[in-house]
Amino acid sequence: MRTLAGTCAQCGRSSDVTVGVMRVRGAEALDPHFGLPLLLVEKTAAGLLWAYNPAHLQALHDYAVAPLRERAGVANGSMFSRLPQWMKLARNRVLLQKATARLMARAR
Repeated sequence: MRTLAGTCAQCGRSSDVTVGVMRVRGAEALDPHFGLPLLLVEKTAAGLLWAYNPAHLQALHDYAVAPLRERAGVANGSMFSRLPQWMKLARNRVLLQKATARLMARAR
């Protein structure tokens, strides 16, 4: 926890504000540091798709459309190795492609 000086832009009053970082983990689409809901979220028949930002969403889309998904490096060392199982299954490839495309359209 850390204390920062905060000043109101409207009235000019100044006060100390305690801020901190919290690690949130779970099935919900929340920012892991601040616990705030993510904006890039899409429910699918197989599971919940979420992305932190457009770059993260583009990486997920590229993974979905890749004709060959090769493993490189240490096991469980990449973002793609840690994806939920439903995203890795070949039968959900089209579902993932469509969901990422919808989110990309919404993010523009």
